[in-house]
Amino acid sequence: MITSLTLLKKKGEYEPLLHTVRKFAALYTDEAWSYPFFQSISEMEHFLDTEPVVDLINWDVTIEGALTLLEKMRSQYQKAYLMIIADMSISPMQYLKPGISPGALLLKPVNSADMEKVVRDLFEVFIKRMDGDQTDAFLVETREGKQYIPMEQIDYFEAKEKKVFVRVKSCEYGFYDTLDTLEKQLPSWFIRCHRSYIANMKRAGGMTLADNTIRMIDGTQVPFSRSYKNVLKEYFKNV
Repeated sequence: MITSLTLLKKKGEYEPLLHTVRKFAALYTDEAWSYPFFQSISEMEHFLDTEPVVDLINWDVTIEGALTLLEKMRSQYQKAYLMIIADMSISPMQYLKPGISPGALLLKPVNSADMEKVVRDLFEVFIKRMDGDQTDAFLVETREGKQYIPMEQIDYFEAKEKKVFVRVKSCEYGFYDTLDTLEKQLPSWFIRCHRSYIANMKRAGGMTLADNTIRMIDGTQVPFSRSYKNVLKEYFKNV
């Protein structure tokens, strides 16, 4: 599943953009796509609180507060491909800077020829990135196709029901593998803490010895077994 997230002031502006993105999504990929769309900052903030996996971002900086939220969210979604939607009322100095790092720019008012060219160019770069080395993302093969999950968004891996599930705040994805295999492949900050769990320690806030759990920064609790207690205590002592 590939997610194209859009913040745009007017629904009438979104419909031709959605049509064009869908056209090139079908042309360049075999994956299933989702297209969440929001017109207000408050709705977008509520959606982002679920920490969704996002691949493409289309962001209208002419909405009041949009630039502030964009700078905030880019720290979490550094690898998502960003298309800025702007007009001449906004100085390019406000969005063409390292903290935002857009990959494409669409200027309003937009005609169909300009939109076609910008979105085509966007997809050519985006697909090359998706097909390249994704060492900073975890790949899950689903019925809908490939799902790339940024490593920093993963809370934990859990073995259950003869599968392994990778958990992010908003959802989980199941696939066939073993934790023993994953333990050898994952970065060092993923630590085996239980027969059925591997936790992302970069998202861990501490451990509770009374009930043998790791407290994740979003409030989730991941169990650990006694055999892994010393490893975890050593980790927290050194961070």
